[in-house]
Amino acid sequence: MEEKTASYHYHPGKRIVMVIFVIMLLCLSLFLLMQSRNIMKAYDYIGKPAEIQNTISISGEGKVTAIPDVGKIEIGVRTEKTTVAESQKENSLKMNDILKAIKAQKVEDKDIKTSYYYVDPKYDWSDGRSNIVGYTVSQAVSVKIRETDKVSEILKLATENGANIVGSLSFEIDDMVQLKEEARAKAIEDAQVKAEKLAKSLNVKLGRVISFYESEAPQQYDYAKTAYGLGGGAAESVAPAIEKGENEINIQVSISYEIL
Repeated sequence: MEEKTASYHYHPGKRIVMVIFVIMLLCLSLFLLMQSRNIMKAYDYIGKPAEIQNTISISGEGKVTAIPDVGKIEIGVRTEKTTVAESQKENSLKMNDILKAIKAQKVEDKDIKTSYYYVDPKYDWSDGRSNIVGYTVSQAVSVKIRETDKVSEILKLATENGANIVGSLSFEIDDMVQLKEEARAKAIEDAQVKAEKLAKSLNVKLGRVISFYESEAPQQYDYAKTAYGLGGGAAESVAPAIEKGENEINIQVSISYEIL
């Protein structure tokens, strides 16, 4: 029986392809390894907590008082008549007289603004039913009085000309910028003094400012109070005594200092 012998042929091209494949595999592995390393570094950088700083946080307060230079008042008329037209007509006539008297006291148009204007039906309930028996027209204007010594006279003139709505009288400071700056400076100085005293007690030194926060307390207004009768259209009335007092501006700050 004839024995068959297997024969193998050498192909140089296949060996070259295999070498190229191995090199590419190694390059890909190296690339993936470097990418993983970079990702781990980035994660370590992003997730790493910031170094904790030793700080002192102190609050300070600054107050400034000033005499108000503007008076504000709401003046109006409420009229009740059988029809809407009658109510509107009488209300408008009285409001026009009031505005004329106010403007005669050198109050400019820009300082007079309509606050509201309402028309409401008036009902009468009888036998379980409601019937409209008239209409009420209410109108008011907000007046800014820059010459505060005229507030009393303007109130007197308004009621003499038919005003039966007078309220919300207050005295304010028109330009608050400079006063707020003064209060802020006092608040910062107050906080610095407190921080220096505390640092001395703790035997440490203050460094740079880490954070700063500011808040403003509601301004303290002086509201005039008077038992001023509102007869509406009285022939003669007495001007009320009005005192404007002082207003207070209060700024509060919180400052954090680095401890050296």
